[in-house]
Amino acid sequence: MPYRSPLTTPRRLLLICAACACLLFTRPAQAQSATYPVRPGDTLAAIAAEHKTSVSAIMRLNNLTDPNLIRPGQQIKLPPGSAAGTALAAPQAAGEPFITPTETTRVYVVQPEDSLTSIAVKFKTTPARLAELNQRSPAAALHVGQPLRVPEVAGLSFQTFQGDDIPTAGNYVVHVLQPGESAASVAQAYGTSLRRTLQLNKINDPSLLKPGMKLIVPPPSFAELFADVAIGPDDFPLYPLIPTQDKWISVDLDHQRTFAWEGSKLIKSFYISSGKARTPTVTGVFRIWGKIAAQRMEGGSRAAGDYYNLPNVQWVQYFYQDYSFHGTYWHHNFGTPMSHGCINMSNEDAKWLYDWASPTVEDYKWHTTGVEDPGTLVVVYQ
Repeated sequence: MPYRSPLTTPRRLLLICAACACLLFTRPAQAQSATYPVRPGDTLAAIAAEHKTSVSAIMRLNNLTDPNLIRPGQQIKLPPGSAAGTALAAPQAAGEPFITPTETTRVYVVQPEDSLTSIAVKFKTTPARLAELNQRSPAAALHVGQPLRVPEVAGLSFQTFQGDDIPTAGNYVVHVLQPGESAASVAQAYGTSLRRTLQLNKINDPSLLKPGMKLIVPPPSFAELFADVAIGPDDFPLYPLIPTQDKWISVDLDHQRTFAWEGSKLIKSFYISSGKARTPTVTGVFRIWGKIAAQRMEGGSRAAGDYYNLPNVQWVQYFYQDYSFHGTYWHHNFGTPMSHGCINMSNEDAKWLYDWASPTVEDYKWHTTGVEDPGTLVVVYQ
């Protein structure tokens, strides 16, 4: 039997124990998440795309409740197995939803009783995917009228526009406030609505905003995009884009004109009289919600000297509250603001528009819009 030093066996045991200890301490390190330092201009969607993971996975790992509340210098844990690389489609701009090249989406307006789950079922997707598309927490509350990006589902139609609160197709932008900037200056710089920007960010007091805070800036509405648009050589507006391929109506208050369209094709135009300076016509994006062939209209104030009581006002189409297109027999000054806010037209023109626009009717009774016939889109701009 070979000679063994009395120290040999203990040393060997010590080496084995040390190796085991290394293994014990090394294995957890392999399963640990890598970290990523947030850079100025980063979004959670961009980080997820760069590292081939998902927004929801990063949010779960970091206990994040709002995907928009990340800051430069913050250390973001990445899921095990994620790596830098090119994903299917990196966002094009800060705040843009993560959408693959083969995916078509559109805007859905949250309705009463909606939940993220019920909307996901309606559009054949999952709540997690909706959260990722909209860069929001699945636990965040929904609000009636809130726009959500949803997958396009063939054969499924729904009303997209509800007043000026609904943006055009475009990108939401996450803007980091710089010294000297305000919510108003940011909204003006992006050509969008200050009111909608404040509503979207749930800001009640804009004076409390500080440099470094993030604002989600909505894209402009059609009314904002059409503001100050020029009239072309063919005597119709040179709109930068078309809101729909269906029937729609535009009202140019500066030029006192109304235009009836089918997609990009101009069908007919009219001279109108909109609201006077004291009673201006509302601007925004709407849909015709009701129509009646004839009715009495009464309003104004006797004390202010603008009281009116007009019987047999014909071809009335309401597009926002009590603002309407209607025929006019008490003046013929079309091309000049004359009304209390409605769109005055000749009876002949008003009847043509009444018969052309949705909802389509076969009698002259009172009609309101429904899901099947949501009413023709109306864009009123200054």
